[in-house]
Amino acid sequence: MAEKSASTYRARRGRLLSALGEEGVVLIDSAGTAPNPALADRNLCYLTGYRGRDAILLLAPAGIMVEHDETRGGPELARGRCIHEALFVQEQGAHGAFMDGAGPSLEAIGAASGIERVYPLSQLDTILSRALMDAELLWVSIPAVPPLDQPPSRYLAYINLLRERFIWLQVRNCAKEIHNLRFVKDDDEIAALRQAFLAQSEIFEAVMRALKPGDNESAGQALFEYEVGRRGKKYRSMAAEAYEAGIVVASGANSLIPHYMANSRVVQDGDLVLIDACVSYDGYYADITRTFPANGRFTPRQREIYSIVLEAQQAAFDALRPGSTILEAHRAIYETFKRYGVAEYSYGNCGHSVGLTIHDPHGRSRDDREQPLVPGVVLVIEPFLMMKADGFGVRIEDGVIITGDGCEVLPGPAREIAAVETLCQGG
Repeated sequence: MAEKSASTYRARRGRLLSALGEEGVVLIDSAGTAPNPALADRNLCYLTGYRGRDAILLLAPAGIMVEHDETRGGPELARGRCIHEALFVQEQGAHGAFMDGAGPSLEAIGAASGIERVYPLSQLDTILSRALMDAELLWVSIPAVPPLDQPPSRYLAYINLLRERFIWLQVRNCAKEIHNLRFVKDDDEIAALRQAFLAQSEIFEAVMRALKPGDNESAGQALFEYEVGRRGKKYRSMAAEAYEAGIVVASGANSLIPHYMANSRVVQDGDLVLIDACVSYDGYYADITRTFPANGRFTPRQREIYSIVLEAQQAAFDALRPGSTILEAHRAIYETFKRYGVAEYSYGNCGHSVGLTIHDPHGRSRDDREQPLVPGVVLVIEPFLMMKADGFGVRIEDGVIITGDGCEVLPGPAREIAAVETLCQGG
């Protein structure tokens, strides 16, 4: 469970219900619909702090009558209790408790999340049926387009079953409403993100000092994972979330591959090395990329291209302010590249939101790049040039917080050429 007060999660659920008009029943699954577990949506986690898999959140503003409370007298006798929210979690069997240790109790989960009732998942059907009998509207959370060429997820299959049984229900998607809430980070979220970026900056500096010509790329990955692990259980890497290798350590021509993860080549003298990875603190992800000379000295051509990418990133920073968009930052980068005649070698979008996932949702805009920015939004900006004829790529990625009049760059390892060279030479 995230170390935030239960009132934080209660307030988030209250804001969601207000956005939905306080009508209908809300049913949110923990898994999301992303194909990769590391990119799961985390909407349930945002609303409850619960990070376990196989959980369902039920919100019912009109109330649900649940178990009888025989301690009550008078008019409440044998009527049960009316609740407005419940969290259903997968029961831990005796074997699981023996093998993995006892997890948090239902009472502890309820106390941390501020949820009225926490039940075993096996009770979902009974209690949800009571909630739906008098409901006209069911809100579900489908954060991504379901693939039509694959069987429906368990959550989608369950929703289809509900539509068959409760034929009067209208079903609507509330994922975008939750994403709109998540787009702007609160003080606790920003504090966690600051800590994640600070830790990743320190870890990257350790890798940049240590990795030398003659080392295998995998040595950079191993050092990264070690540095994350030694900081304690609040810190996690993408590898811990089953995202392939979890870190890009790409030397020479491998730095041209945006998501290279083999990490198996021997670094050569004169190579540039590109490292791209994520570190989370208390569930919130930093995302940083650095490109550096393995031998501690940029060649003139490497220096030239690196300087262009650095200037493009600064142009994007200058474009970020309340009311602007990622698209404006994207255009600022491309204008810089055009000025130097290298735009044809650039790649994709210039950045994305970060938070509970490394590609956090942007809000309700049809095109995430056009979502207006407001204070409290946290992004990463990552211009990338792929110079195939030269045999290397350069990407620089850093986090920023949108402030009242611009943006603040979050902690990161050395970026300026002289500082990068000094760091790689052991300084």
